[in-house]
Amino acid sequence: MTSYSEFASGHYSAPGVRTTRLAHALGALKRALLWPARVLEARREIEMLAAMSEYELKDIGLTRSDIGDATALPADASPTHFLAERIEERHRPS
Repeated sequence: MTSYSEFASGHYSAPGVRTTRLAHALGALKRALLWPARVLEARREIEMLAAMSEYELKDIGLTRSDIGDATALPADASPTHFLAERIEERHRPS
């Protein structure tokens, strides 16, 4: 049984707190280990779009400038969401 002094001094933690801390630590480790894969995937997406012709980009609602703007995103950020938002902005009624 936990005494009041252990609880008040902070030396006691509820059983769920350790599990939560472990889950956060494992999540952070997983993100760190998968970072190179996210970077490679984002670069592949940009390279694929950059290889498209102006006509192909226009057909999917993008411009060459949009691709350039997507390259300014953080290295591991997927450009897909950013570019989808650009397309939506253009199609919103003003």
